[in-house]
Amino acid sequence: MPSHGDRSPAWTSRLEQRALALWPRLDRRAIRRCAGDAYCVVRLVSRRTALPADAILGLLLLPLVTQDEGTTWFG
Repeated sequence: MPSHGDRSPAWTSRLEQRALALWPRLDRRAIRRCAGDAYCVVRLVSRRTALPADAILGLLLLPLVTQDEGTTWFG
């Protein structure tokens, strides 16, 4: 995970998109206020789920899967 000083807009956007895809009822403004801080997003999500914080972080930071990889793995 990037350190606090080197978060690019792409990293922030990807983190926001992943959080909203997994938990669509999250407050978009609250996620934007996290400014790419994965731990901030974990605190937001933990209010809405029984998952432990490390599981939420793992879901948020999973590597992206390309269309080709998905086709290879799942046919």
